[in-house]
Amino acid sequence: MVDRYPMETASFDNLPQDSPVSYLDYGGTLTYIGELVKEKRKENRDQRREFLIKKINNVNLSKVLDEIEFKSKKKMDYEQYPYIKADYLKFFLSHDIPLQYLEDMYEIQSKGMPVVKKNDLIELENHYSFAKYGVVIEERQKRKSKVKFIPLDKNLQPMYHISEYDINIWSCKVVGEFTEENWETYNHLVAKYNKDKRHRTEYWYNHPVLSSHIIPYGYYNRGYDIMNGDVPLSETYSCLDQKYINDRPTWIIFKNCIDEKLRLERENQ
Repeated sequence: MVDRYPMETASFDNLPQDSPVSYLDYGGTLTYIGELVKEKRKENRDQRREFLIKKINNVNLSKVLDEIEFKSKKKMDYEQYPYIKADYLKFFLSHDIPLQYLEDMYEIQSKGMPVVKKNDLIELENHYSFAKYGVVIEERQKRKSKVKFIPLDKNLQPMYHISEYDINIWSCKVVGEFTEENWETYNHLVAKYNKDKRHRTEYWYNHPVLSSHIIPYGYYNRGYDIMNGDVPLSETYSCLDQKYINDRPTWIIFKNCIDEKLRLERENQ
């Protein structure tokens, strides 16, 4: 004879004689209860997932995905990356991600916003592609979640496009302090950059040939010492931004003009 409910048989055999459960009808009872427990657990899990995603801000939800991506060593498809709460919920459901990731982040977030102070040095690697670091210049205002920063390159020097930006405080990874010595170097370089920028502007608009053309892309990029003939012209176009390539005819005109200027300067020395 085949026992259709072996787990139930074993459970009933181990029950004390006076157990009230022994008076239940035999035949699928525990199986039925087990299914109900499974359904209830799934319902509770779904409700908890929905609650956590609702409470955790999108910046921290993104961090959870970054952690999962790092541990799995598998790059996520950019087009599948969620951006709104509904998408995050669908993503966690479809990928059957353990709730513990969300629980851990919720615990961190519940402790309050990170402390980010003026002159803190923050890492920007995963948030802004044009800069490695940033220095906080204005702390978070009351009831706000963002701080202002100035981008820096890998050497903690100013970028050629000196501007202020906002960043969510939950995205700030403080890696040090921007010291007075750092500020002194930074301000010296900014002054030098502004002087060079004025020099480039005056040269262009006062030149009889160049003044009739539109200034090309990257003219103020400090990565090129254009006033000494170093201009973004290359036979291997793959190493250049497409915008440089589009302005190549203007750069050729400039190159001819600056080379002539440098030649005359050498002759007059």
